[in-house]
Amino acid sequence: MIFHYQALNQKGDSVSDYIDASSESTARTKIRAQGLYLVKISRHDVVREESSHQEMGKIKILMERLSDEISIRFISKQIGLFSRQLATLLKAGMSLPHAITDIIDQIDNKHFRNVVADIKEKIEEGSSFSNALLRHRPIFSDMYVNMVRVGENLGSLDHVIERLAEMEEKKNILKSKVQAALYYPLFMFTFASIVVIFLMVSIIPAISEMFKDQNKDLPFSTEIVMFISDILKHFWFMIPVIIITAYYLFRRYIQTPEGRLKIDELKLKLPLIKNLYRKLLVLRFTQNLGILMNNKVDIIKSFEIVQKIVGNQVIEAKIAESSKKIREGSSISNALQKSDFLPRMVLGMIAAGEASDNLDTMLLNIGKVYETEIDLTITSLTSLIEPLIIIVMGIIIGVIVLSVMLPIMEMSLLVQ
Repeated sequence: MIFHYQALNQKGDSVSDYIDASSESTARTKIRAQGLYLVKISRHDVVREESSHQEMGKIKILMERLSDEISIRFISKQIGLFSRQLATLLKAGMSLPHAITDIIDQIDNKHFRNVVADIKEKIEEGSSFSNALLRHRPIFSDMYVNMVRVGENLGSLDHVIERLAEMEEKKNILKSKVQAALYYPLFMFTFASIVVIFLMVSIIPAISEMFKDQNKDLPFSTEIVMFISDILKHFWFMIPVIIITAYYLFRRYIQTPEGRLKIDELKLKLPLIKNLYRKLLVLRFTQNLGILMNNKVDIIKSFEIVQKIVGNQVIEAKIAESSKKIREGSSISNALQKSDFLPRMVLGMIAAGEASDNLDTMLLNIGKVYETEIDLTITSLTSLIEPLIIIVMGIIIGVIVLSVMLPIMEMSLLVQ
């Protein structure tokens, strides 16, 4: 039997795929064995649908799956709100089970509501909050779970949850800033692409017919433009097919270990985004490590947790290398310096914090510095990308117009 499932991987990314298994329970076991957190599973019967009613049924199923995937993607935003509400209720003196019960009714996302309901159920059965969260690790990161465990041990769960709420809120704000910075350039690129396609499909074919009637040799650039126009006119329907196929193959590739590594390496090298991306990694590393150490998590354990959530396999390997050196007796600043992934300024501040026995505060201060740096980088990157897109698309449109105008001008000169 074939089953279709939606799940979350260790990084919290949505995964949608099919699996072959003898039963649903076997399918669930296979999915969990891949390190995935199962959100939804259903049997997928491969049958030939011929009637319009059956076709509508298929469309409805596809829309439901799309809705589920979108719902899963919004879970990360729900975590910050959940943490903030929970911290407020705990500080007001409410017990953990009662606080979670009050929050459940206010959660709009059905998948996250089910997760929180399961956590509440496990707590009522006698499980600790951290162990209940551990069942949903793809949603609640190792850092989140370990900080909750520290809060339970120290008897300061409300303060720890409040700190986690701040962390999740900052993460969501930063993500929104990066996305907002890309929306306008993306809109400009899309609009310009539509204009180019319109020219190539509607305007150029009409002019090319006129050129063909003249039976004259055309400039090479004009021949190229007319050739591309002819292809687009007759095979325009292939454009969305090619885009969707390319996107699907790309998603499949980056889900493989080799694909993830190659993409992570590429992110560190791409000319326009590498500066911003490296700063994001430094922020993620220093801020999360500082929060963990500030909450009395062991340094080796802190490195292990940060390694899993930094989000880049190249940097993960370097953090693992640093962690190994610390185990062997090296100081934190020396271990990080030998791994060579942090800027000199950051390494100097870490060394100063370590020498003054104030490393956690220093790491948090570095995080604040990099929050400002990232804001400035996003602003400058946006101001650079916008004119760059205008120039590139202007050149493309200019080449098309010039390729058409040259033969027309030659013909008008001959007439004169």
